[in-house]
Amino acid sequence: MMTLPDEFRDVSVAVPLAIPVLISIDMVRASETYASKGFSVVNAAHNYLILRRHNVELHISGVTHIPEPHCVSAYIRVSDVDDWHIAFNNGRAKRLSTVEDKPWGMREFHFIDDDGNLLNIGQMLPSHIAHHA
Repeated sequence: MMTLPDEFRDVSVAVPLAIPVLISIDMVRASETYASKGFSVVNAAHNYLILRRHNVELHISGVTHIPEPHCVSAYIRVSDVDDWHIAFNNGRAKRLSTVEDKPWGMREFHFIDDDGNLLNIGQMLPSHIAHHA
């Protein structure tokens, strides 16, 4: 059986120093999209945003076009996935899945923003945590 290192036992943060960098062709729209999901801009430059929601940080880099194939994604592990889903399901989320318990021990959903960035947001199921404690 796999034993998790201590830093991974706190399910509110998966890897504290891994910060996803998404891309956008419209930084104003990206800022507004993520603000509507509960993120705050903590730093902004001409082509770069740093956003935070609770203890989760996202960066968004401005680009002139979205490269093909586009495959920018991030997995965000949280301790309150249902609250995150409520925040993301505010009427403006066009591409938002339902929250589901997955066979790999996570309760999660995914969101695709207007630039095609994929966010998977999930938390460990209690039964999965017990197996790794």
